[in-house]
Amino acid sequence: MTVSSANKAGIVVVGGGQAAAQLIETLRYEGYAGGITLVGDEPGLPYQRPPLSKQYLAGARAPDWLLYRPSAFYARHGVDTLLGVAASAIDRAAHRITLADGRTIAYDQLAIATGCRVRKLSVPGAEVCDVGGVHYLRTIADVDRIRARLTTARRVVIIGGGFIGLEVAAMLVQLGHTVTVLEAQDRVLPRVVAPLVAEFFSHQHQRHGVRIVTGAHVVGLRVGPEQTREIVCADGERHLADLLIVGIGVLPNVELAQAAGLACDRASGGIIVDEYARSSDAHIVAAGDCASQPHPRSGGHMRLETVHNAVEQARTAATTLCGKEVPYRQAPWVWSDQYALRLQAVGMIEGADTEVLRGDPATGKFSLFYFQDERLLAAHCVNRSADFAATRRLLNEDIALTHAQAADATFELSQLLPARVRLRFDQPWPPRSRSAMTNNL
Repeated sequence: MTVSSANKAGIVVVGGGQAAAQLIETLRYEGYAGGITLVGDEPGLPYQRPPLSKQYLAGARAPDWLLYRPSAFYARHGVDTLLGVAASAIDRAAHRITLADGRTIAYDQLAIATGCRVRKLSVPGAEVCDVGGVHYLRTIADVDRIRARLTTARRVVIIGGGFIGLEVAAMLVQLGHTVTVLEAQDRVLPRVVAPLVAEFFSHQHQRHGVRIVTGAHVVGLRVGPEQTREIVCADGERHLADLLIVGIGVLPNVELAQAAGLACDRASGGIIVDEYARSSDAHIVAAGDCASQPHPRSGGHMRLETVHNAVEQARTAATTLCGKEVPYRQAPWVWSDQYALRLQAVGMIEGADTEVLRGDPATGKFSLFYFQDERLLAAHCVNRSADFAATRRLLNEDIALTHAQAADATFELSQLLPARVRLRFDQPWPPRSRSAMTNNL
């Protein structure tokens, strides 16, 4: 269908990632025919970030492949795109936003999907070394700069042993670089997996030639010989790098919302929204990494940095803007590809007091289930996609799983699902190909 953008106000979407793109797609899918304006501070259209640390870093994909939707999609659906310019202020009373270049845009309703930015390294010497020497990985431009340095860099040091750090390490060691990962905690992936899973991935990286140093507290950076970077740790150990990449987390981009007086959560740092993605202003929704949604167990709020959350919360936000109320209640999930291994994690492990192993880590295929008493909370599945798919549905349907069933690798978890859910069990994720999705509307 073709939609006119003649409406002078309509809905303004601020952001340039998965949530922004999904919001726009769902608005049109739900029948919204008014004007839509997309405001993004990056120069290009919304694109995928997960491949940045994998296929795009390796040079296996072109920038256009990363786009969620091509430019023709936005033109066909009457979406005005204002790219390369940030939104600098929201006037909630007048229903207008101001752009960094001084222009103003009216809105009837506003969607904030501003995502996150990288957390910068703050140690002595970081400022001096930051000019061409310290690299972060969040945008296409970031990866382009890293790839330019890879042509001459032999020794790569990565500060941070989370998903980004380990994915980059896996890719670069396979490209022939000498890679060292420095992690401040006593194990990799310290906040997201159990020690057993962390030990498995640490071993896999070491087997491929990655040096992993835990308990490595970086206290300073220096410019070394021949423009190398010297990373100084608290224990006195020094590491020389031709290329230094920092992956120590992200910070939500909520300053625009805070300045406008929207309620934000002190603990998670995100814009507070309800189960319908509504902010404290009835005319404004928020979705994705920048939003802080109700926690299903604690009664507080939580912020999720996953593609799944960006997609589903954006769908909820769009339906809310269309005057419908479809609550967002799904178990969060995330994945990480490293070498020939795929880790798929679903649920939240906080509060777990029992871990149940299914399969043998020595085979490279296993799942670890997390329980609180007898209640299933989460699962981390390595190369066991059927376990992940079934557990995701068990959690969403609130279906019980016993410790014995979880431990028995011969027991098919899908047997526990009701027929109406089993009918959908074999559908892949994503449910449609990229080309089919692109041509769907």
